[in-house]
Amino acid sequence: MSQDALTPPPSIAGTSGYPIASKEAALARCKAVSEGASARPLVNSAVIPARTGLAFRVAEGGVLRVRCHEGPQVADLIAFNADDPRERFWQARTRVVHGGHLGVGDQLWSIPPWTRPMITLIADTVVHGDLADGARSHDLLFCRCDARLYELVHGRAGGHANCNDNLASAIAPYGLGAGDVHDPFNIFMTTGLNRSGKPFYLPSNARKGDSVDLLAEMNVLVAISACPGGSSGKQSLPLEVQIFGRG
Repeated sequence: MSQDALTPPPSIAGTSGYPIASKEAALARCKAVSEGASARPLVNSAVIPARTGLAFRVAEGGVLRVRCHEGPQVADLIAFNADDPRERFWQARTRVVHGGHLGVGDQLWSIPPWTRPMITLIADTVVHGDLADGARSHDLLFCRCDARLYELVHGRAGGHANCNDNLASAIAPYGLGAGDVHDPFNIFMTTGLNRSGKPFYLPSNARKGDSVDLLAEMNVLVAISACPGGSSGKQSLPLEVQIFGRG
């Protein structure tokens, strides 16, 4: 038996966290794509009303902008390969590769057997300051909220608005069901781990007008819920989405 067979390979979550290219190369690519954004045609735009969800397609090479146009609002995002929705976003692998919060240059990875980048975060206007216990925006620690959670934890029965149902309703017109909803990328959600290892959230530190730009690395079907929970702050607000084509 060879030595390679006896020695386990290193984890994919290496010191750089970038298995395909270096951090520097990723940032340089994002800068180049982002600087050309003004030349891109606007393909589609929509407002996601507070406490609801919406799904839409973004073609490979297109850019999706998610914007807090009225104030801080968490956006729970899930994603599928639009040509084969069996391939979908894998929150856990993305967290292992890039950490519990995404920044410019980081990518949303898909589930096995594909295990490849679906979307790249290329621009972010949120100011990331020093927060309690290292909290930061753009979360990969939390799952989506659901009706059963509100019933069990908060005693709220009877159809309390939640991200799971919002996302299921959003993808239904595309032939997908409630079982296809998966753990999201929580844009603008400010979270951390406390000293007991428990995840916590603070009111979103996004400001009115803040946005993120996401580059589609393949044809993707994206669904977003304007989260009706308390993570956005004192009130639920709508979100604006814009889709830009290739420049």
